[in-house]
Amino acid sequence: MDNSKKLPEAEYDVMVALWNSKVSPVNTAYLMENVGKGKGWKAPTLISFLTRLEDRGFIHSEKKGKERYYYADAVKDDYIKLVTNDFLARYHGGSFVKMMDLLYDKHSLSSEELDEMLQWL
Repeated sequence: MDNSKKLPEAEYDVMVALWNSKVSPVNTAYLMENVGKGKGWKAPTLISFLTRLEDRGFIHSEKKGKERYYYADAVKDDYIKLVTNDFLARYHGGSFVKMMDLLYDKHSLSSEELDEMLQWL
């Protein structure tokens, strides 16, 4: 997995469909039904995203008969941790406290969320 860059939104949506699938591998038809159709993509668009994801090491594929099947190689929690740490470093100087202070100052956190955080701490 190319850890140097965050995935574009469309490629991330494809990864979410792969990560959330109850079966592995999945074929192109499954991904069109679960991602592409709702986005208005045509099959070549989806295949382009899949090719990029494969080139970057997020997935791999294999051909079985006439169908191509896709496997997620990137682990969802690892990717989420990577982009979260990048976000924290880029926008909050790496400080979780600064981020939480900003959210609290804007009243973005409910009292239940604050209680949950206090319990976590």
